[in-house]
Amino acid sequence: MADESKKCKHPSCSCTVSGDDDYCSEYCRNARDTMEIGCDCRHQPCE
Repeated sequence: MADESKKCKHPSCSCTVSGDDDYCSEYCRNARDTMEIGCDCRHQPCE
C-alpha cells in the first residue's frame, strides 16, 4: 500500500499530512473548529 499524503483537516491550512494523522500540528488540531483567514501552524506552506 502506498503512503499517500492528504491535506491537513484544518480548513485554513495548506499543509499535507501522511499516515494516520489528520492534522499537521498541535496548533491545527486545537484550532480545528476555529474559522481563520490564514493558518498559523508555522510550516512552510502556510507562511
